[in-house]
Amino acid sequence: MIRVHVNNLIPGMLLADDVYADRNWVIPVLLKGSVISEELIKKLKAHGINNIYVRDMSVLTFGVVPEQRPSVISPELKEEALDSIRSLFDSVSKKDIHASAQVIKHVEHVAEQLVSSIGSDHGALVNINDLRSYDEYTYHHSLSVAVLAIAIGQRLGLQEDELRNLGKCALMHDIGKVDIPIEIINKPSRLNEEEYALMKCHPAVGYDYLNNQKFGDRKLLAGLLYHHEKVDGTGYPSGLRGETIPLWSRIISVGDVYDALTSNRPYRSPLQPAEAIEYVMAGIGSAFDFNVVKAFSQKVELYPPGSIVELSNGELAVVIKSQNNLRPLVRLIDKKINVDLRSDYRYLNIVIKRAVSVEDIQSRAV
Repeated sequence: MIRVHVNNLIPGMLLADDVYADRNWVIPVLLKGSVISEELIKKLKAHGINNIYVRDMSVLTFGVVPEQRPSVISPELKEEALDSIRSLFDSVSKKDIHASAQVIKHVEHVAEQLVSSIGSDHGALVNINDLRSYDEYTYHHSLSVAVLAIAIGQRLGLQEDELRNLGKCALMHDIGKVDIPIEIINKPSRLNEEEYALMKCHPAVGYDYLNNQKFGDRKLLAGLLYHHEKVDGTGYPSGLRGETIPLWSRIISVGDVYDALTSNRPYRSPLQPAEAIEYVMAGIGSAFDFNVVKAFSQKVELYPPGSIVELSNGELAVVIKSQNNLRPLVRLIDKKINVDLRSDYRYLNIVIKRAVSVEDIQSRAV
């Protein structure tokens, strides 16, 4: 563990301990194990944090800094989106119809900006960790699901106006949770039957509120109402099957589950992105639509630059560039060479087995 001044941080370093912005040690700004990026360095400086502890990265990169790409949305747009979601939840919880109407107009503006920010590059990948914070889960979840939904819709060929409306729907998909007691939402264990029945009401609650106030058209309301339906008919609230489930609902469902699985929650640790995608893929035909999952798998970044992975031949490597989702450019730890898993003939039969922790690297170096 090394203490480093914020001005001397290098993208690709790994955080060795949680970083807190307050002296009461309540809310962490960054969590242990985070990969330092230019955006995170700016965040540390904005919070007035001068020094942090990082792991010795010499064994990880051998002087090679993983590719650093900007987040899919800017920090400014992220904060604007989160402020909009907070305001929406607040106005709905207070049953302030006038305020809700004004906020929903801003939600529409945010959705338009998200579509513009994600852009028309169908090859661009989404790293959901760029959008996440470990506080205010519901708000960050809504934003993450919206970005994933827009990315999936883009891959499916939806037009820009439909992407904007899909984004708006996804931003508001959990608005019905304002009527769910916070102790149920944040319960650190499995919900009992009564609590789960109450939780299952949130799509209908959101639908009723927006419909009664005429805040959405039929397509948006249906997308929100049915986002917990499953293609085999076992979902809720109506047990719809297959393509009778609106496309927007099928899209939001995938983003909703993936983000929930990869988020840190009171009752469990987050799954690795690759593990979560395997879970989603296993649900094709039962929970999820094949074409939606296919589009999703082409848009999510499984192994962001700086990730440490184990290959199927047992070698450990650091991801340098991940433009190809499943076969990125990596730096082999032991051999100290770069290998493009997509084109290097020596590695065409080698695949990434799993993401590993920095401790695996350190134990290998001993």
